[in-house]
Amino acid sequence: TNLAMGEMLWSGDLLKRIYLPKAIFVVSTTGSGLVNIGLSMVPLLIIMLITRTPITSSMLILPVSILALTIFAMGVGFILSTIVVYFQDIMPIYEVVLMMGMYATPIIYPPEIIPERFLSLYRINPMYWMLKMFRLPIYAGRLPTFAEVLPALAWSVSFLIFGWLFFTSKSDEYAYRV
Repeated sequence: TNLAMGEMLWSGDLLKRIYLPKAIFVVSTTGSGLVNIGLSMVPLLIIMLITRTPITSSMLILPVSILALTIFAMGVGFILSTIVVYFQDIMPIYEVVLMMGMYATPIIYPPEIIPERFLSLYRINPMYWMLKMFRLPIYAGRLPTFAEVLPALAWSVSFLIFGWLFFTSKSDEYAYRV
């Protein structure tokens, strides 16, 4: 999402000179993130082998988790790319928000330590559901239930649709503003 914003700004001269589909900048940065996460799976498997963590058949759902995360990131990328065209100062602000979001999401701590009274707050965080789709097959060795997959997919598709509509509604102005 960070790269998607930067690409839209850094490609301003290119947008002014030739016609390009503006969405290509968001799609390409999301695609590079997809390659990155794919390559990250290799060290994960090596670490799992070294630590003798069981590799179960439930890990076959990881492509669905990756797809949901990719769709979500693309939707957020479309939204942020549109906003950054109008407000360039959003990039450093977004980095701070992203850091706060990392601490508000059980990434570096297990979700089991979250007190019950705060669990409803965590569940409105889309990344909670995305990470749950990764954690369950890797750490718990089980497939996520439909009730655990549905929120992640709903957040992903919702952000992609909203992001695409928001992005395309303003796309005629991009070349004039960057």
